Amino acid sequence: MSWLSRLLPGSGPDLSPEQQASLAAITTRPAPDLGRSHFETRYVVINAESRPMDGGGQRLVGVGAVAINRGLLHPAESFRAELGTAPADALLGLLHFVARAPLVVYNAPFNQGILERGFEQNLGNVPTLEWLDLMVIMPSLYPERIAGQARMDAWLGAFGIERLDRQDAVLEALAVAQLHQVALARAKAQGLNTPQDLLESQTSRKWLRGS
Repeated sequence: MSWLSRLLPGSGPDLSPEQQASLAAITTRPAPDLGRSHFETRYVVINAESRPMDGGGQRLVGVGAVAINRGLLHPAESFRAELGTAPADALLGLLHFVARAPLVVYNAPFNQGILERGFEQNLGNVPTLEWLDLMVIMPSLYPERIAGQARMDAWLGAFGIERLDRQDAVLEALAVAQLHQVALARAKAQGLNTPQDLLESQTSRKWLRGS
C-alpha cells in the first residue's frame, strides 16, 4: 500500500492533519542522485535506541543521526529524538532530517529492522530509503584488517575510533559516521565512487553470503 493511500480516512495510524501534511511533504521530496560521487553526496548515519519488551524483543525508544556532507562530518548537523508519548512526531522529524539521503547504519538487521517497524506502526508505512550497512561493506573494503563480519567494536578498534557512550544514540551515530568516512576513503581507491557503487557491492556481498 502506498504512503498516500495511508493518508485516507480510516486507514493506518490516527495522524493529525498537521502530521499528514508533514508526511505528504516528505513523499514529494526528490530521490537522491545515487550516481553522484561520495564527495557530492549527503549521507545520514543513523542509530536506533531500544529497550527490551516484556515477553522478548526490542522496542524503539529513540533515534540519533548525524550527517556526512561532501565527505565531511558535521556534528552540529545532527538529530536526536525520544519517541516518548509522540512517536509519530519524532519519526517525522527524523525523516525531515534525512531528506531521503542515503542512510548508513551498522547492523541493518537490527537498526533498519526496528526503524522500519517504527515507521509502519506510527506513520502507517515504510518510506523508500536506501540503506548501507557497514557491517556488510567493511570486510570487502578492508579484508587485511578483519576478514569477515565482526562486531562494531572490532572495526572501531581497528581504526582507533572511540566509542564515547553506547547509551547515546547520537554519539553512537557519530562513531559509525567516522567509520563511514574510513569506508569512503577505501571505496574511492577501489573504484567504488558513488553511493550506487556501494549499494551494488553490498548486494553482491549479501548474495555471495546467501542472505
